Amino acid sequence: MLAFGGPQIASIGYFLSKQGLSCSSIGNDGKPGNRQAAYGVDITEVRSVLKAAKAMLAYTVKKQRGLETVIDYLEEKITGNEAIAVISDVVRTGRRRGKIRAEGVPFMREEGLRLSQLENARNARAAYAVSVSDAIQKEIRKDRRDLKIGHISLGKKYGYPVSVIRRILGAP
Repeated sequence: MLAFGGPQIASIGYFLSKQGLSCSSIGNDGKPGNRQAAYGVDITEVRSVLKAAKAMLAYTVKKQRGLETVIDYLEEKITGNEAIAVISDVVRTGRRRGKIRAEGVPFMREEGLRLSQLENARNARAAYAVSVSDAIQKEIRKDRRDLKIGHISLGKKYGYPVSVIRRILGAP
């Protein structure tokens, strides 16, 4: 577990792990010289997020509506659009900072995940259907390695979708 900000932050990470929560990092973004007013906790498993949200709910005031929304969404009680609407409303009323998000997830969580997986499989099949010559593949790998060009820029440069570029580079 990655911890920044001294022993107090490290002890939070230890406490959370003892509670059975999986955290990937606790602290700031780790960049030298970055000073932040607050630290973040990244809870990485859905089971852990749900457990933490339920445990914190009774002790919150300002974030209560957001936690209730997270719990309802993870427990399949509301759709993604309903969750987005609540969070956007919390931003609009000034109880949370962030962007107003456009609704575009009219599914319950499990259905949305299933549809996303199907879409990813379709995209993967389509990526393998595109034939790219060995010479072009070599140039793409060279640009990535030597020039550190990202997937999107490589796709634009060579005229291929990002899914094809990912296949060529062996990226997930």
